[in-house]
Amino acid sequence: MPKVKPIGTPKKKLTKLEKAEITAQKIIANEKAADTAEKQKRFEQCVEMKLLKGHSQELAEKMAKEIIYNQQVV
Repeated sequence: MPKVKPIGTPKKKLTKLEKAEITAQKIIANEKAADTAEKQKRFEQCVEMKLLKGHSQELAEKMAKEIIYNQQVV
């Protein structure tokens, strides 16, 4: 069978630095997604606890948002 040239432009080989940058970007994106998911989970749990203590839905969400999303990282 004869050899066939690939269609399109050939991909440029990446250097070690470029590969490391791509990997770093993926790691940062994964950490950000995990952090967002963790905050959402904590928010839902906080709202649930506030509802169990007898607060209204609107007040519980407001308090939970204040607690979870407005915390300062030390």
